[in-house]
Amino acid sequence: MLNKILKTSSPFLLSFVLGSCSIAGTWVYERLDNYLADYFKGFANFSKEQNKEIDRIAKSYLDWFSETELPEIKILLEDLKNLNYKTPEESITSAYEAGEDIFQRTNQYFEKPIIRFSKSLSNQQISEIEFHFQKLSEEREERRRKDSENYLDEIYENYVSGFDRIGISLRDDQEATLKLMLNRYVPLREEWSLLQNEWVENFIQLLYMNDAYAYETDMSLFLRSFEEIGDENFREKSDANQTLAIDIIIYVLSSSDTKQIKSFQRSMDIYLNSINRILSKRSVN
Repeated sequence: MLNKILKTSSPFLLSFVLGSCSIAGTWVYERLDNYLADYFKGFANFSKEQNKEIDRIAKSYLDWFSETELPEIKILLEDLKNLNYKTPEESITSAYEAGEDIFQRTNQYFEKPIIRFSKSLSNQQISEIEFHFQKLSEEREERRRKDSENYLDEIYENYVSGFDRIGISLRDDQEATLKLMLNRYVPLREEWSLLQNEWVENFIQLLYMNDAYAYETDMSLFLRSFEEIGDENFREKSDANQTLAIDIIIYVLSSSDTKQIKSFQRSMDIYLNSINRILSKRSVN
């Protein structure tokens, strides 16, 4: 379950981590565990003991993330700040892969706690979790139907606002090139939605077997299988979209003028200074 959620929401999670660092310093960041716990408490009507366990898992995660992953994010941002803007290809590709590795390690971190917690679920709670996923799927489908005609425009706006958040306000020529590059984008929303629904159905069925002898092994293997979701054709299209994302970042940074570069570097400094304060408060080197 968590593997699935984090895989689909990792860009949001990184954005939220950086945003919480820069906007309100340690105050928001130190409450990320509360936000995460509250999110998962909404999946079902959990007992008092189960809610305490969710709080404990979320708190342990934030401690682990701060000690092991936040220093890695700091290194990643330092590398981005100091990259060669004329030829940023290697640095951007490495940074993208480093970001993927961070979220992969997060998935791995949560695997055992989630499996252990899932063994405490009653059939009624599993049914409530199933209903929660159904509601999420219906909401996702409703958004897809409403946005189907303007989906590329939505992706375009996400890129523009994303670059703006890191200090780069795109010029008119960059916006025009971005629109042209997005013609390479391969629509996957419908396929992705079907794959998600199928994965969740199998996940729920496995949850109902949480008292089986081999449950822990079976659930561990199933959670890891999400990394290989879809057939070869789907993964090829997904990889093509990932390559496009990297190409767009490389294009924007390599075509940035002095004003944009200085603004980007100032944004990196804001993030880095906030991360340093958090690490200092937590006595993490």
